[in-house]
Amino acid sequence: MSHCSEIKRHTDSLNQRITARYMILTGYLTKIIMLETGLTYRQVLSIHQALKKEGYKPNRQSRTFRSSATLIHSRASKIDASLLMQFYCNFCNEETSQAVNIGALNKAYSVYHSIRKEIPTLGKNIPFDISGAWRLAQELKSDEAMMEKCNVCECTYFTSVLQRTLVRCPFCKG
Repeated sequence: MSHCSEIKRHTDSLNQRITARYMILTGYLTKIIMLETGLTYRQVLSIHQALKKEGYKPNRQSRTFRSSATLIHSRASKIDASLLMQFYCNFCNEETSQAVNIGALNKAYSVYHSIRKEIPTLGKNIPFDISGAWRLAQELKSDEAMMEKCNVCECTYFTSVLQRTLVRCPFCKG
């Protein structure tokens, strides 16, 4: 093995571990961390334990891997999904269909929570956690979902083939 390829392998491994640390601290599910980084369950668990020893408290908010079938169940949850995924699409530099962009998703998630605090009616609903946000972004990537533009109010909204609600545009009910 050449010296350059060995350095690249170590760099890739380090990047995977750094990404996993950040994702653990942000609250992603272990399964999602494994999918995004390529690390094994034991490797992710080891990083999780190391973080605890270092005094960090991982921010896991959920233990379930959900889809828009359970995430989007009402007009209000569709508004939340639409806002979150619009922010995500705005922060993505590349096509959303390439791969989930963790950096863009984290920024979108942060803005989403800031906006929820400013709009009193949104604060009444249970917000998406970061794993739910990842799942919605993953559905965009796999073409199970898309951002549509309403013909009535011209707002862009998130829609998925898996969602349980028949609401089309959640903003104008069009």
